[in-house]
Amino acid sequence: MLNEQQRAFARILDLIEDAGCMPYVVLVGSWAEFVYQHSGILPRHDPNIRTMDVDFLVRNLRRPVPAANLAAYARNRGFLVESDVLNGTTKFFDVSGLEVEFLIGKVGAGVEPALKTNVGVTAQALRHMGILSRHVLEASCFGHIVRVPIPEAYAVHKMVINSQRGRKSEKDARAILEILPHLDKAQMGLVVSELTRKEKSRLSAFIDEHGITL
Repeated sequence: MLNEQQRAFARILDLIEDAGCMPYVVLVGSWAEFVYQHSGILPRHDPNIRTMDVDFLVRNLRRPVPAANLAAYARNRGFLVESDVLNGTTKFFDVSGLEVEFLIGKVGAGVEPALKTNVGVTAQALRHMGILSRHVLEASCFGHIVRVPIPEAYAVHKMVINSQRGRKSEKDARAILEILPHLDKAQMGLVVSELTRKEKSRLSAFIDEHGITL
């Protein structure tokens, strides 16, 4: 039996699929942990999903071609669609309260806080998203093929950005410590080997602070 949040998450997946956008986004927020368990990738990991945020990473701002119009599709489906007043990023709100946000990797000088994409939304531009986008797998969830980062990349990314998470850093640290015992050490080593020097430094700081080994 699905709870209200899970039913809302299923509606969001239906929306992304029906708009033709599923191949062009990666589910990267805490709901990826739900997919890991639901699809059998991490069957023994039992995530406690409390967040109302569902985050998707746009893989390429110039895909698909022709462009989709996900925001208009969401309005027609009854979602509330808004643009953030500070940076113009697109947000969808389900009647349950779940909030859908879109992210994209920031490269080079990257002064723009947000970028318009061919998915039909404006996505927030963030550093370190390559950790996730380099390691993507496909998982079955509620009848959809959903792209998620491999769990090891998901955890490494959370450790790298933890110091930037403000009030959410403690909650994220607990989630990392809960998922770590279920991860593959060889895969973890591969992900870590591809980090930049700055990312490795941030990872080491997290490891030292929490007394863990990879």
